[in-house]
Amino acid sequence: MRAHEETYWWFQGRRRILLNTLRDNISISRDDKPSSQPRLLDVGCGTGMLLEGLKSAGWTVGLDMSPVALAYCRGRKLQNTMQGNAIYLPLRGNSIDIITAIDVIEHADDDKAVVNELYRTLKPGGLVIMTVPAHKGLWSPHDVALHHKRRYEKEEFLRMVKTAGFQPVKYTHIFSAVYVPVMIYRCARRWLARPGAPSRTDEFPLPRFVNACLRNIVYAEASWLSRHDLPFGTSLLCVARKP
Repeated sequence: MRAHEETYWWFQGRRRILLNTLRDNISISRDDKPSSQPRLLDVGCGTGMLLEGLKSAGWTVGLDMSPVALAYCRGRKLQNTMQGNAIYLPLRGNSIDIITAIDVIEHADDDKAVVNELYRTLKPGGLVIMTVPAHKGLWSPHDVALHHKRRYEKEEFLRMVKTAGFQPVKYTHIFSAVYVPVMIYRCARRWLARPGAPSRTDEFPLPRFVNACLRNIVYAEASWLSRHDLPFGTSLLCVARKP
């Protein structure tokens, strides 16, 4: 991840979508006083790429289970990090203004417990931004290699978010432009897979031109999402508020 995320189209596109979503849904204080800045928590911060982009929005802290991931965060000069589990966040209830949980919930054995824990930690009126992989029919060796437990249908994930107590603000598919080629590719992988073959992700080197074209397509989608939703895609994006 650390080797590819700054140049690979999918990581670049996802970061643009998320930072645009954050910008569209919060008003960022220009006061330099820490007490006036929103408190942001990035759950499952990984190597810190998104956390680095969140720094301008307020006081930030990243949490991840992996000490290796947190070491990469420190390599980016990100000091506010801690090791922990999303099912038991080591934070007081009602203490965080904005939580991001980006491609995290699908990894948990108990996904409902994670969403409930995000709700507990968030302040009343606070926002959570979540992404999860969409469509059970897209399940492939890519998901196995990434240790996913599940993919979600749109109504299924929405029901879980509402049951936890959240009020959805924006709910849409993302990565719509690549949905059809991804579906064809993953179906082909399932059909052609040899029994017992090791699972590998779909992230592989691309010619620079192809990588740039895909990145620009997703950048355009990110701009579209500021005003509109998308009816299909490989992932789901949910912005929800705690009443």
